[in-house]
Amino acid sequence: MENEELKSNPTEDLAPRTRKFTHAGYGFLGLNIVYLAVAMYFIPPFNLGLTAVLSLLAFALLLGVLTYYLLKGKKRLAQVLAIIYGARTLFTAYSLMDVSTFQAVPFFLPCLFLTFYLLGRAGWDWP
Repeated sequence: MENEELKSNPTEDLAPRTRKFTHAGYGFLGLNIVYLAVAMYFIPPFNLGLTAVLSLLAFALLLGVLTYYLLKGKKRLAQVLAIIYGARTLFTAYSLMDVSTFQAVPFFLPCLFLTFYLLGRAGWDWP
């Protein structure tokens, strides 16, 4: 009887934890695409040469790999990315006080904060 209860509890805990990693993975992907779109909108027109295309492809590849491993439930990756995005959020909030800051910073801040929260939920099991 006790063995059956022990076996049923881990599977019940697995579903919400898996759901948090799914939210973190898709949120990470979506918010980084929004971040890229906002950055490209505010950056002055530039030559879309080979270097720019290769940079965008590298960004998409890295984003895809990180999203894949987040969807697989890699806790350490979620924690490391949450720390990085938390630091970026703090730096972005601090840079709002400067007059000569990049025009897109107010738009970046919500993306960074939401990504930090979703990654922290998966990494440290926040509510």
